[in-house]
Amino acid sequence: MSFIDALGVMNGFRRRGVIKDYAVIGAVAATAYMEPMFTEDVDVIVLVDTDEDYLAVFQAIASESEGQDGMHQILGGVPVQLFPSNTMPLYRDTVEQARQVHVGNLKIKIAAPEHLILLYLLAFRDKDHVRVRYLLRDADEERLDALLERFDDAENTLASRLKDLRGTSIPREGKMAAPPGTDEFCPQT
Repeated sequence: MSFIDALGVMNGFRRRGVIKDYAVIGAVAATAYMEPMFTEDVDVIVLVDTDEDYLAVFQAIASESEGQDGMHQILGGVPVQLFPSNTMPLYRDTVEQARQVHVGNLKIKIAAPEHLILLYLLAFRDKDHVRVRYLLRDADEERLDALLERFDDAENTLASRLKDLRGTSIPREGKMAAPPGTDEFCPQT
């Protein structure tokens, strides 16, 4: 089984009207813009308007899945985590602005790099720091700034995190990036 199998199942759900639309996020989506990074699951935002819509979608998908592993449905042999678009305006916008790409013989929708950056800034795990720095190479700065303006909180948490990450470079293979706030080109004494 493969990610392509899981995405094929998601496409089938969309064709049959089980879901209105979806967008792949997370590491699987990021591989469209950067070198693949290890991941064991597929993260998907499903387009729903209400909690009741999401419950109906979740139940329909669960009834056809190969099983459940924690918060993941097993689709095509792969754990797939479903995020409802109605829980966060950024999720809905991610689906509505997603890009269509070809993966094998499938057409799927993946989050744009600017949306992925914001989603990674929300999670802000160590692995997300590296992904953000890579994705910045493909991001449209004006679009990213506009998204930050629309979706950041009152404390500008995401903008602050992004500013900290912009101060570090993408490490070369086998090297570690300098910590934020340090001069990468001068060794610390």
